[in-house]
Amino acid sequence: MRFINRQVELKELEDCYAFSKKKLFSVVIYGMRRVGKTELIKEFSKDKESIYFFVYDNKTSKALLSEYEEELKRRNIIEPLVKIETWENFADVLFDKCRGKIVVFDEFQNFREIYPAIFSVFQRKFDENKDVPILMIFSGSLIGMIKKTFEDLKAPLYGRIKTKIKLAPLSYKDTRAMLDILKYKKESDFVEFYSIFGGIPKYYVAIEDFELEGKPLIDVLMYLFLRENAPFGYEVLDVLRQEFGKRKGTYYTILEAIATGHTKLNEIATYAGRNITSITRYLNDLTEKYEMVGRVVPVTENPEKTRKGTYVIRNPVMAFWFRYIHKNISLFEGKNFSELIAIIRKDLGRYEGRQFEIVGREFFTELNTKGTMPFKFSKIGTWWGPYRDNEERKTAEIDIVALNDSTKEILFCECKWQDNVDAKKILAELKEKAKFVQWNNEKRKEHYAVFAKSFREKIKEPNVLLFDLKDFERTFKS
Repeated sequence: MRFINRQVELKELEDCYAFSKKKLFSVVIYGMRRVGKTELIKEFSKDKESIYFFVYDNKTSKALLSEYEEELKRRNIIEPLVKIETWENFADVLFDKCRGKIVVFDEFQNFREIYPAIFSVFQRKFDENKDVPILMIFSGSLIGMIKKTFEDLKAPLYGRIKTKIKLAPLSYKDTRAMLDILKYKKESDFVEFYSIFGGIPKYYVAIEDFELEGKPLIDVLMYLFLRENAPFGYEVLDVLRQEFGKRKGTYYTILEAIATGHTKLNEIATYAGRNITSITRYLNDLTEKYEMVGRVVPVTENPEKTRKGTYVIRNPVMAFWFRYIHKNISLFEGKNFSELIAIIRKDLGRYEGRQFEIVGREFFTELNTKGTMPFKFSKIGTWWGPYRDNEERKTAEIDIVALNDSTKEILFCECKWQDNVDAKKILAELKEKAKFVQWNNEKRKEHYAVFAKSFREKIKEPNVLLFDLKDFERTFKS
């Protein structure tokens, strides 16, 4: 599959390469697994002199050093009879023989298990060779370990990195381009696949690798995740074992709670059978250290001050895995894949509906960039808040809210992953819920919108926008 987008990151790496012509320049590239770090590095270095080392955590220190020695010989960087006895010798060779080159270490954090002293070795060599013209790239997908390696104040390599590139998943717009290559043409297919795989390129490449192009989503899921020897059957567990180690049980339970709709702190604690205090530390790790979970607050609230908050799993594949597979792990381990597929089929539309809101926010952001929104919004997110129905306390929720603090304009939007939606009914309900949103109530200008697969009738009212999948196609194609 052809390389898609990443112009910003490629430009950043080109700048770093230019700096490295005069001095040692070091870059860290990190991001969730399968997001495309290695492909980005390959694309950047394809017309440049570079040498690539993968830090394989199932090798001993001696075996890995021997592999790297052979690679240096294969590339004619050292003579065939030269022996590299220690990692110190290896580092000396790099700085002596790789001037003007790009040196890449992929999954660099794995040295923690293989030869942790390498970090101190590189610290010394970095300090001794500041004027040597080399671009050093360190990449990794275990975000917690990467942070510990380069950002911990006590870490040997703290302060030795010039630039950090956090590689985010591709946008929905770019993902559409990949799916188009894979013979999917309908907008509904684009949304369905994006709801599971997000903007993580590797899973789309796998569709091509295993010749699954054009097949329905459920068939792709069965092949990649839910069969004997499925290529990604245990991938989520493998990643989490590396990140969490022996403390994985509580983290797994929290992730399963969030994936199955228990997204508030008290709900997560109840699901896990723990008190809130004991859960908080694990949640903080998941949000800040590992960046697997995000905290969401109502768009009208200050994230630093409000106590309101719900939690979401950032990686869509992980969210899918915990919602359906980990929750039913006995079926999975017992290889009862047909029953597991039946569970997924029954619920998948509802799951896709929640992800449709994410696509909707990107749709509005696209319009905002093009200047075709009714107003230029400065913030976009979701909203929820309490209200009373007689004596009963209830919670109102609005899928998308966009606002501009300066102009006091606000847009309320509902997302319905359904066909033949009754726009009048949804708008009436939305206008009632909008009354509970406490934000410049006396002087704001209100706009309303509804997203749907299709509408029974596209009504026209002042300050009302209706968008179906045909509108998505026109906007993201242009």
